Amino acid sequence: MSRIKPQVIEQMSVGESAKVDPAPAAELVALPVPVVPLDQHPVAIYLARLRPNGRRAMRYALTTIAAIATGQPNADPLALPWHSLRYQHTAAIAAALRERYKPATVNLMLSALRGVLSEAENLGLLSAEEYRRATRLKAVRGESLPKGRALKSDELAALLKVCRADRKEAPLTAARDAALVALLYSTGLRRSEAVKLDLADYNSEEGSLLVRGGKGGKDRLTYLAETGAQPIVAEWLNLRGEEAGPLFLPINKAGRLARRRLSDQAVLYILDKRAKAAGVAAFSPHDLRRTFVSDLLDAGADLATVQKLAGHASVTTTARYDRRGEKAKRQATALLKLPSSAE
Repeated sequence: MSRIKPQVIEQMSVGESAKVDPAPAAELVALPVPVVPLDQHPVAIYLARLRPNGRRAMRYALTTIAAIATGQPNADPLALPWHSLRYQHTAAIAAALRERYKPATVNLMLSALRGVLSEAENLGLLSAEEYRRATRLKAVRGESLPKGRALKSDELAALLKVCRADRKEAPLTAARDAALVALLYSTGLRRSEAVKLDLADYNSEEGSLLVRGGKGGKDRLTYLAETGAQPIVAEWLNLRGEEAGPLFLPINKAGRLARRRLSDQAVLYILDKRAKAAGVAAFSPHDLRRTFVSDLLDAGADLATVQKLAGHASVTTTARYDRRGEKAKRQATALLKLPSSAE
């Protein structure tokens, strides 16, 4: 069996506390845990085959499941004997998850559970019949409203305005932050996709961006609006220079460019800082993605095209961002007239 990369093992060895309150009755597994090398451990092998973003989410899911299974809030998924789980255990875990989380989250966590048990079967720690029985769990039905919000046009304008206001004192920071806001809104990129962009991925003549290794490992092309985002991004690139490397760069305290990649957390910090300065209500980077999808649909773009631009695997996911139905419902209820109680 091929060995897992050391950096992946290091990431998996760091436990993450699951924010759950396991009941004493949830102590499902109290069997001795054998010492297993990471390259023979079902959790390690399962996580190693995932992409970094997915690995982080699934590691947290497995930590949550381990906390429920053992009754210990800080349970380490690497210390749980997953091969000992049987149907009565997995059914109880699924029931506990349903009580605490929304359907989509429960299904994601059950997917992680199935993935680890599948690797346990592959390793010969679990028979095919034991695996089949333990994973005979129905997906949780239900749909919740999308989290977050779509930003209004005046909020986007306010964000760009506060960036422009810094042009004299901090020209690099002002130009970069404005370009980041414009790009995230105009392309709907996830922040993890935006920080992975290189200068070579942007074709200024076509206004196109090559998004490499998006969700599911898929590449796609997207575009910046010629009269909107392109001039803002061009202003940043003029200051950034033509040196190869990341499209967006950190800027040190001296106001100079640092030739390394901007982090996901830095994007969150930049947007939060600009929102506070602009008096805009708090929003997440993903809310700019929601705004991108919502505004395109409102403008009349067809659902299939928006799906491709957003990089959604299913048109159903894109449809969840469609708020046009909400406007129709508001207009319909406005037709109702409550009789006056005045005599």
